[in-house]
Amino acid sequence: MTLHIIPDWHAYSIKLPEFNNTIHQTQLFLSQGQKVVLIIVDYLPNLRQILSQKKIEAADTWSAYDLLQRIRLKTDKPLALTDFSWPQNATFVYMTDYVLVHVGADHFATVHLQKPNMSRFQSIDLLKNDVKTQELLLDDRGFVSRVTTFNAHGDIIRRDYLTPSGDVAVQEDCVSGVVTTQQTWTSQTTFTNMDELIAATLAYHLQTVPENEFLVVAQSQIATFFMNKLTPKQPVILSYQSDLREKQHNKNQLLAIDNGVDFSVADTPATYEKIIKQTNDESTISVIPPYTVTQQANRSAEQPVVTIYWIAQTINESDFEIVTNLLARYLNVLILIETAQTHEKFDAIVHAASLTAANQHGIIDSDSQMAYETRFQFIPPQGEVQRQRYMSNMRVLLDLNDQPDQFLQAQAIAHSVPQINRVKTDYLIPNENGKLVTHPTELTDALNFYVENPQSLSKVREVTRQLGKAYSEEMIWIKWQQIFNKIKQRKA
Repeated sequence: MTLHIIPDWHAYSIKLPEFNNTIHQTQLFLSQGQKVVLIIVDYLPNLRQILSQKKIEAADTWSAYDLLQRIRLKTDKPLALTDFSWPQNATFVYMTDYVLVHVGADHFATVHLQKPNMSRFQSIDLLKNDVKTQELLLDDRGFVSRVTTFNAHGDIIRRDYLTPSGDVAVQEDCVSGVVTTQQTWTSQTTFTNMDELIAATLAYHLQTVPENEFLVVAQSQIATFFMNKLTPKQPVILSYQSDLREKQHNKNQLLAIDNGVDFSVADTPATYEKIIKQTNDESTISVIPPYTVTQQANRSAEQPVVTIYWIAQTINESDFEIVTNLLARYLNVLILIETAQTHEKFDAIVHAASLTAANQHGIIDSDSQMAYETRFQFIPPQGEVQRQRYMSNMRVLLDLNDQPDQFLQAQAIAHSVPQINRVKTDYLIPNENGKLVTHPTELTDALNFYVENPQSLSKVREVTRQLGKAYSEEMIWIKWQQIFNKIKQRKA
């Protein structure tokens, strides 16, 4: 069976997707021996890196932009500064994440390195009188793929999409939106905007896809536009990602596709309920979590420090007070707080509390105060790999958000980490692999319980081992097979 997937990677022309359902669905399908073709409708000059870092290189790809730009290159090829033609008297100043190019006394260009590893060049800014006039975006196959031109006020006025030989294949007027192109597969040379051109390109490609092969579409506004514009002959499965679609839920844009959808897949029960309210047809909707569970070792019991991982969209002051009291009581407890929220206010609370923090001998001094403050670690939002590493050493996952983080919940099961939540989910069996708390005293008791009773972790391990079976690759794949079979039976 061949599965054709249209990802929602619209925001990832430079950075790599994290916590993306399409990535995990592709990994799952490949692990089950299925052929996967990723239909890329987004401009992704670093696609090879996405496939490599997410371990989905085995998937075939078809790219709308590759067709438009007449790109047949497949191999990754990092570029060096010597691959470009520079003025004869150019000098180069190497900085941490960019290279300054000077011609005489003038700042001629800035060459940007790709973050975070700084291992290759990503783009080049060309300047005149210290004002950026053009941005050259580099394709990871070794050529300048797109040139963006700016006016004197810094506004984008034009984008040119280039062939590997440097010819302009597509020109986008960023003021009017009009796109001009010349393709062999269509006689039309002018399109109202880039989305219209990509829709036409996608329609052309789908004509080559067999009608009995499944099309899995990640729901997004651009996917909604494409699906309403086209009428695919292939069975269409619409896949919803709850954390990315929340704004659309609130605007009632969840199901804006008018026709052509054979089945919908929700990643959480909460998303399922929102879909049901708008369709009233349970027979064509299923809940399939995107994250599979593979049991991993947890080393927290071997360590002298008890570490709690707190994932917080917003930090509640009363919750923070409970955590502060916990750390005042137990000198061997450390808390990592993953949040995008500014935390100066909480830093001040910790500092004030540290003034009366004593060491194990009851002595208050500068060392005891510093030791107390360092036990509160605020960290910015983390990626998948970093979170997995953290979970392998955690004693407790604390998630008091209105919608608990699904990836971390799955990782907590995989690493046998007890969870403390305010909201009931399928990942938590209260008093078995964690605690469901609805009152401040319950939160205090739950934290104290897992700090004081390391022997409780053996029960958590047994429960998560059984619970994890429901989220194994094999079980999640069975859920997908059931959808495929339902569609086949309906079309028979």
